[in-house]
Amino acid sequence: MKHIVIIGGGYGGVSALRTLANTKDIHITLIDRHPYHFLQTEAYELVANTLPFDKTIVNLHTLSKSFGEHVTFIHDGVKKIDITQRCIQCDKVMPLFYDYLILSVGSVTRFVNAIKGLKSCSRGVKSMTGAFEMKQFFEKELYLRLENAQQAKQHYSILVAGAGLSGVEIAAQMQEYFNRYYKSNTLACNTLKIHLVSGSKTILKHMHPKTSSCAYKRLEKLGVILHTGAHITKIKTDIAYLENKQSITFDFMIFTGGIMGSPLLNTLGLSCNKLGQLKVLNTLQIAEYPNIFAIGDAAEIVDKKGKILPDNAQVAIKSGICAANNIKQLLKNKQPLAANIKLKGVAIALGGRYAILDMEKIRIYGIVAYYLKKIVEKFYKWPLWLRCKAGYEKTTSCQI
Repeated sequence: MKHIVIIGGGYGGVSALRTLANTKDIHITLIDRHPYHFLQTEAYELVANTLPFDKTIVNLHTLSKSFGEHVTFIHDGVKKIDITQRCIQCDKVMPLFYDYLILSVGSVTRFVNAIKGLKSCSRGVKSMTGAFEMKQFFEKELYLRLENAQQAKQHYSILVAGAGLSGVEIAAQMQEYFNRYYKSNTLACNTLKIHLVSGSKTILKHMHPKTSSCAYKRLEKLGVILHTGAHITKIKTDIAYLENKQSITFDFMIFTGGIMGSPLLNTLGLSCNKLGQLKVLNTLQIAEYPNIFAIGDAAEIVDKKGKILPDNAQVAIKSGICAANNIKQLLKNKQPLAANIKLKGVAIALGGRYAILDMEKIRIYGIVAYYLKKIVEKFYKWPLWLRCKAGYEKTTSCQI
């Protein structure tokens, strides 16, 4: 019986697990330092208080249990991987040996070293911990304003650095949250301001100009203060200095200027790109070790034309499925197939019931795009929740 280990229970790891789970004569072990799969695409609704936290997670214990005894979940961190011995050392459990390994370890916020003070003065949003920290910080500020009239009159600024997809969504969702709160309460919380900084002359610079323009207008309408065409050069406690000699005073700063591969990847001695992501073949295998696959943010994945694909949930899901199918091919002594991942489009949440759905040739704006985005999200998470329910029933029946 072959042993397949998946490290990381994010979008890619879970998709690989689902694809492999019905394969005969294998045992699958899923390892993650968290007991849940965090639905990152809905993190900003969690922060904006429009979605409870239990609707943004999938329990990995019960999910794994639902597939049967041939699937095991280990809630632990990975300390070291010996790729020559095919051995994984975790923080708590005994060493694990594998026949095939899928690296779905995700990414972390890339704090730019050239910006002095950035890491110590700002927070990232790649995890549930970061999302909760933001949510609690914002809610505490609103509570203080509710209790104290003098506090309500004081200006409070949030700085979002980076106007890519994450930065734009955070700024829009939080500004809409404040606007909604202001309308439903008598306190003066209109002194709460959100600043969005883009080093480029526009926002969402890698997207279609129409999408960028529409998002810009939406942010302006919400009241987000936009700063474009100037990078942040340094930060001192609560002041960010821009290269155009302007400065922004802030109380809370979020950095969304990019990602880098998990630090674990750098310990493997394998070829990585400048962001610390593993370089893979078009089959998602590591060239020197064809029994190892890297997916999602852990890998530099290219499309059929050689263009590097963005690090998003859609790519992670599709790469997880491709890696799992290629392991099935290898188990049958067949050649693995090229991934050839194609993006169907990008959905951007812009506060309230407003979104943009960009499918290259077709773009949909407003409430229709919002509901289409919600439908896609539900199609992904509802089957997982149903499996978790089945896994929970198996767990409780064994305890009786």
